[in-house]
Formats: sequence, structure tokens, C-alpha cells
Amino acid sequence: MDTIRIRRPTAPPVEAVAAPTFRLDRPVVGLRAGIRTDAAWRSWRFLAADWTERLRADGVAAVATVETHAQVGDTGANDRSHIADLADAVDFAIVGLGTCGSCTSFAIADAVAIEQRDRPVVAVVTEEFATHGRNMATHLGHADLAVLVLPYPLEARTEDDLRTIAAAYYPRALELLGVRP
Repeated sequence: MDTIRIRRPTAPPVEAVAAPTFRLDRPVVGLRAGIRTDAAWRSWRFLAADWTERLRADGVAAVATVETHAQVGDTGANDRSHIADLADAVDFAIVGLGTCGSCTSFAIADAVAIEQRDRPVVAVVTEEFATHGRNMATHLGHADLAVLVLPYPLEARTEDDLRTIAAAYYPRALELLGVRP
């Protein structure tokens, strides 16, 4: 009787490789922070302004901000160059906001661009887009990117609600960055 060998017609899965991540492992006192905002989201601009004041109160030397306006075209290219400049000018960054498909994709891409410059970074997304954000980070080779997940939706919330969310999630953002007391 002849033996038939059945070959597996697929390649073995590749080993999952993630780019290195970076942590502060120190207090923020004297450091330069960066916050990337998005012109589309009033709620994120509010949270970012609140966190800017909290960072200053915690002793950050300076907070640089970049507000993005587009994902593609000349404006999008200009925004990406500002992200590169931000990455070069800060010790760590907070990048948001992922609360729709395209804005999540670009928030993650901008966070990865900062992480590629060996800077600790946290990407901020809402719970509705958390899976998309993590998938995007993995697709870009940064599966271990620090991602902070905020409640969804944010945009319809009052300023009092946003202030409460800012206060509740700021410590977690610092924790994901590796801030120590």
C-alpha cells in the first residue's frame, strides 16, 4: 500500500513582533510634555486643556501642543510634519483623540510616529474605537503601544462631565506613560 503525504498548504504563522515602547520611569518634574489635539473634537480640546494645567501643576517645565486639522492632502501632510516636530521637542506625549474611524487611525499613527523617536507616548481613544485603535497599532508594528480608553461618546457631554472625566483619567494617562511619584 502506498503512503500519501498531505502537506499543509499554508505557511506557519509569523512570530508576533512589537516595536519597543518607552516609559518615563520618573516624575514629570522638569520634563517637556506634548499634547496632540484634533480640531474636530471640542471634548478632546477641553480634556487636553485640563490635562495641560494638571501637568503644569505636577511640575512639567513646558507643554507643547499641536492641533491637527486633516488626515490627507496638503493640510494632512503639514499636520504630520508638526507631529514630527512635536516628537523632537518633547520628552513624552499624549495623543488624541480616537473617537471615529479615521481620527482613531491617525491618532494611533501619530502616536507611533512619536514612539519611533524613542519617546514615551499614550494614545487616547474612546471605548467605541478601542479595538480599532489596538488593531491599527498592531498593524503599524506597535502592538504594545500604550492606549488610554475614555468613555464614549464624549462630544455630547457637558463641561462638568468632561471635567469629571479629565480628573478621573489623568492619573491613568500618567500611569501608562510610566510616571513615578
